[in-house]
Amino acid sequence: MKIDYFIKPGWKNFLVMLVIWYAGVIMYSLIGLSNYSIVDNLIFYSRYSWPNFILCYAIIVWLFPKYLLGKKYALLLLLNVSLIALYILVRYKNNLLQDPDFYSYYIDTPNDSSLHQNTLLEIISMETMKGLQFTCIAYAYRFAFDWVIIDRKKRNLENEKLKAELSLLRHQINPHFLFNIINDIYYLALIKSEKTAEAMLKLSELLRYILFEKEEWAPLEKEINYLKEYIYLHKIRFPDYAVEFELINADLIHNQEIPPMLLSTFVENSFKHGATGTDKNPTKIMIDVSLGALHYRVTNPINRNILRDKSSGIGILNLEKRLNLLLPNKYKLSYSNNDEHFDAKLEIQLRYDKSNSGR
Repeated sequence: MKIDYFIKPGWKNFLVMLVIWYAGVIMYSLIGLSNYSIVDNLIFYSRYSWPNFILCYAIIVWLFPKYLLGKKYALLLLLNVSLIALYILVRYKNNLLQDPDFYSYYIDTPNDSSLHQNTLLEIISMETMKGLQFTCIAYAYRFAFDWVIIDRKKRNLENEKLKAELSLLRHQINPHFLFNIINDIYYLALIKSEKTAEAMLKLSELLRYILFEKEEWAPLEKEINYLKEYIYLHKIRFPDYAVEFELINADLIHNQEIPPMLLSTFVENSFKHGATGTDKNPTKIMIDVSLGALHYRVTNPINRNILRDKSSGIGILNLEKRLNLLLPNKYKLSYSNNDEHFDAKLEIQLRYDKSNSGR
């Protein structure tokens, strides 16, 4: 049910608030605050207490949003006092209509009992206290729902901000990588290599995954295939032994999910800033999959001659930001440099994909 039904004007909203009102009457009876039965209480409050409900309804749907939220405090005070005065008059007339002796009471003496009538001042005082009591209830009710609305809007804004930040971090494609790949494919085309068409296909699949994978979680199998295509495109320029790729427990990659484009950062960092691997000292990429977890490690030789630009390390920083947003306290990220190799490690929790569990 929409939260507007509890605070906005309209016949549906009126009925919802009426149900809440009678639910309060029933609760009042059940917890023992009344000596009468639920049915007797419902009849009594239907006859005598409807002005209380009307007062609360007027404050919730009219005074509060228009004058309190509108910051018209002087007018709010004037209208609230006028509303309570009208409430006192209506309550007084209705109570006498239901029971002419409503404001009468007996005083017992040793000899007899005598009927006494409340004075006008006593009646006004009693009904004013009632009016103030239900005025406070109405404002508390509306403040509570407004707090819920504000909190919900705040969380929605935070979610939108989170999605925007994640999208930005995820789609920061390294132009250096794209420039090199396009140049490599151009070279393959010049020499009329048979690998040209396959390289173009791999690049299109890679870009399609980057641009159209909108969900926060993607199948682990798809993410690993994306990583393989990424590695394949890089290896166009280098011999096969320059990169070693190992996937442990490949049969467990099905029915598990991972945030998309999470694994490419380590590889991109090693290709851009590391030295070209050799047959004795290759770049090593290892993925070890278990049920509900993934261990990922990339080790590459260091290129001492490479000049660090301003973008150095940005990829890993972005990765850490994404992990903090998506998987707080559910990952371990570490990296080390021993002057010979750069070693990056990531351990994360995977999500079980129920939609494909029957596959």
